[in-house]
Amino acid sequence: QRKQYRLRKLGKPSNMSDERVRLLNHLGFTWQAQCAAWNRHFNSLCSYKEENGTCLVPLNDDKYPQLGLWVKEQRRHRSLMIRGKHSHMTQERVDILNSIGFCWDSHEASWWDKFKELQKYKEEFGHCMVPQQYSPNPQLHKWVYQQRRQLRWLKEGKMSRMNGKRARALEELGFVCTSACQKNEKTDTLAKFNDQEDMKDENGQIKTLEQQFLPHNEGIRKEAGGDSEVEGEGSDVESEGEMIGDDNVDSCDWNNLLWSLKTGENAYGRCA
Repeated sequence: QRKQYRLRKLGKPSNMSDERVRLLNHLGFTWQAQCAAWNRHFNSLCSYKEENGTCLVPLNDDKYPQLGLWVKEQRRHRSLMIRGKHSHMTQERVDILNSIGFCWDSHEASWWDKFKELQKYKEEFGHCMVPQQYSPNPQLHKWVYQQRRQLRWLKEGKMSRMNGKRARALEELGFVCTSACQKNEKTDTLAKFNDQEDMKDENGQIKTLEQQFLPHNEGIRKEAGGDSEVEGEGSDVESEGEMIGDDNVDSCDWNNLLWSLKTGENAYGRCA
């Protein structure tokens, strides 16, 4: 229909009649393909906002894979329009996008993209303490560190890129801005990646619990004097009120012992 309408406008042979034009206009038909595509993406953006409460669409959204790029293009074309360069953006489109709370600031949009990545991290690990060696997303730790610094400057009354909206979003997510938090970043999540390497032998195979614990146990024996008597109890080693000797190594609870060795905790809680 658009092709026939275009031929009609050019005065060329066309099967588009005045009656057909009237009927299509009555339906709200869009004669320009570019306008039709823009309207289609805008409707998708309205649906996205209704579902997520925001117009900040990530580039890799699962449900709307093309929408993030379209949103980015709207910012670019508005920038071109402001500078007086060729652009598909019109003031009418600007007003339409403004009516649904469209975010024109690319830096703000980038910040919220990172915030969404932090949300996903918390869903997986249960906290916002991203370690420096977090291989699935190496840049996320740096961003988290910057947010702590910006939050601290904001609280100290210094110049900061942190604003109230961002601070509230981080607070609601459970974001902690303390030195202790920074210190603990190197623990819980990092351990999930490093423990597997520590548990491998020289051939790259995962060690058994006995193999992981016995070298440490042997070291304790040597420090205590090898096979000589220690406090009159032979080569036994006292640990948390229990005696672990050669005769009961095979029957001990290796899981509990290994956990105690690695974390300082036993089955009853953290050691004093």
